[in-house]
Amino acid sequence: MTIFDSEHGSPTPSSEHRSAQAGQGVMQLVMTSVLVIIAFTAGWFGNSYVNHNITATGDQQTVLQAWNLINQRYVNVSAINQQKMAYAAINAIVTTLGDTGHSRFETPEQFAQETKELQSAQSSGIGVLLTGGGDQPLIIEAVFPGSPASKVNVKAGDIIVAVNGTDIRGKTIDQVRPLIVGKDGTQVTLTLIRPSASATATFDVTITRGAYTFSTVDSYIIPGVNIAYIHINEFTQDADNQLRDALKQAQDKHVAGIILDLRDNPGGYLDQAQSVSSEFIAAGQGKNVLIEKTRDSQQALPVKPGGLATTTPLAILVNGDTASAAEITAGAININRPQVEVIGETTFGTGTILQTFQLNDGSALVLGTEEWLLPNGQSVYGKGYQPDQKVTLPSGVAPLQAIAAQQQNLSLAQIQQSGDTQLLAAINDLTGQK
Repeated sequence: MTIFDSEHGSPTPSSEHRSAQAGQGVMQLVMTSVLVIIAFTAGWFGNSYVNHNITATGDQQTVLQAWNLINQRYVNVSAINQQKMAYAAINAIVTTLGDTGHSRFETPEQFAQETKELQSAQSSGIGVLLTGGGDQPLIIEAVFPGSPASKVNVKAGDIIVAVNGTDIRGKTIDQVRPLIVGKDGTQVTLTLIRPSASATATFDVTITRGAYTFSTVDSYIIPGVNIAYIHINEFTQDADNQLRDALKQAQDKHVAGIILDLRDNPGGYLDQAQSVSSEFIAAGQGKNVLIEKTRDSQQALPVKPGGLATTTPLAILVNGDTASAAEITAGAININRPQVEVIGETTFGTGTILQTFQLNDGSALVLGTEEWLLPNGQSVYGKGYQPDQKVTLPSGVAPLQAIAAQQQNLSLAQIQQSGDTQLLAAINDLTGQK
């Protein structure tokens, strides 16, 4: 799933990383802000705003010497831009650290926008989840509650055939996206077919683009097997609260098991990783979620008491865009409950804890100042977490979203026909059909 809209989350102490490589599957969110993709490409692990004065020595003097020579001697004076030089230098320095997609430099605009959108937990666009495209119909898989699309006649399952009068049949999602996205307050007209009403009749819906908030946790009770399918989209500040609501609903249904979907989850707050993991791990002596490691010390972050699903049969789904807090959660549960299977593909492989240092002009250096290790001391940095069952998705198939299953009220047979082999493996695992 590729994010095109303004993202959601909140920058409070101890948050962390988003995968640097957005998924290229056929299911995508129609969104508007590229800026926040940059911001969430690295995610958050913590922030502390400090300034330090340093005296240039050695190689630092070499950089300053080059800087001064450019300022004093370069012939085209009008081409000299101090800010561009500074930002390019900082970006280059951070790149040498090799903490790809994690430690980073942010301009004042990027930092302010990221902070604003993380705090507001809002996205911007029309608020639909798409699947298909190309040689398949372009289908609205889900409509986010409270979004602009939810306020007009748009429903999950609708097929888009034109945007602003332009026929889009045969086009991919990436080709259609520029036609749909736009600035808040502007309008876009979709020409739709509603299969339940007619296979051919079309109708137009005009949507005013704008901001909306969508849930961090989506869940669906899979009929026929009574399994709770819970998808955590991101470890925002209320991730555990939303998860607890989903777990209580699952308990009320006396579910036979839970599938925890962490695919395409970029991470988020460290304290939320601790809380979410603790919902599935019984607290006790020596029960830890992770180990925080500095240059000269380390300490364990314990499992919190009061977990709601510490004995419920569980399977966890991961993929290459499962990162940071999501990797911590998958690994912590798997290590503390070895009987819980992790299914899917090797995760992204983050390993540093970020701290944000605001610079003099409002820009920010987001820097890995600690490492994190799994409870057994294992590092996944640069190599990812290996699933117990390696299951890849067929070409052209994207993960089935829990919100889509919920809005379309999918039957077990329909889920089995979705092509989501990872989800099906988890169902089989919990029903004993390995």
